Amino acid sequence: MRYINVVAQLLLAILFTAMLVVGALQVFNRFFLNVSLSWSEEFQKFAFVWLVFIAIPLGYLRNAHLCVDVIVSLFPNALRRTIAFVIDVMWLALGIAFVTLTWRLMGVAQYQQSAGLGISMAWVYGGMALGGAYLALAAVTRILDVLRGKVTP
Repeated sequence: MRYINVVAQLLLAILFTAMLVVGALQVFNRFFLNVSLSWSEEFQKFAFVWLVFIAIPLGYLRNAHLCVDVIVSLFPNALRRTIAFVIDVMWLALGIAFVTLTWRLMGVAQYQQSAGLGISMAWVYGGMALGGAYLALAAVTRILDVLRGKVTP
């Protein structure tokens, strides 16, 4: 899992850098050359979709997602661990839902082309499926670690 996380972090860095460069190029072209790039906004939107869905599992693995635990913190430790385990199972269900529902969407979207880049929209939605699979893998890994006693939820 460590290698997958490193690859995901590298992919996020590449996507973010590409978004930044394309955005700067668009601003330069528009204000200094008086020419607009027809594909730059679409590229940034699509890259952002990929960036978000690949970042979700990394945030989950680092416990970096927002949560309100005021009430949960009042419960005894055993109940807190049970709630944390149920939440991990819900993350797994979310990852599976991303994959299955996006797969259906990709089946329809493969016949559409984006206006600016001219690529199949299935590629755009592929980031959601990849992120969902990564999230499901991360959740399964955490659930197995909890069941083996390697980590507490």
